Amino acid sequence: MTTTTSPARVAFLILSEDPARALPGLVMAARMKVNRGADVRVLFFGPGVKLAASGAADEHLDALRAAGIGAKACSANVEQYGLAAEVATRPLELLAAGAEVEEYARQGYTVLSF
Repeated sequence: MTTTTSPARVAFLILSEDPARALPGLVMAARMKVNRGADVRVLFFGPGVKLAASGAADEHLDALRAAGIGAKACSANVEQYGLAAEVATRPLELLAAGAEVEEYARQGYTVLSF
């Protein structure tokens, strides 16, 4: 008898603008999706939007997109930090982060923060 299990549901909340802290989370997100078939979400929040806008994570954003993961960023933080022009050139969907994190909880995602 074989048992079928559902893929893990993991949301990566990128809070840090420090590449040494945040980029391993982005690598893990892409690898979990590609290697394990996990249901992965990525959200840049707070200072993490500065990292997303800086260009330091561009290679990782491309890897996420190639893996089928649409990264998102908090629209209020983008506005707060004055990063609209920088974020507009990157593959990021802007949304209300609070509602997104609430949805992660409702849908049973494990949230990891980096």
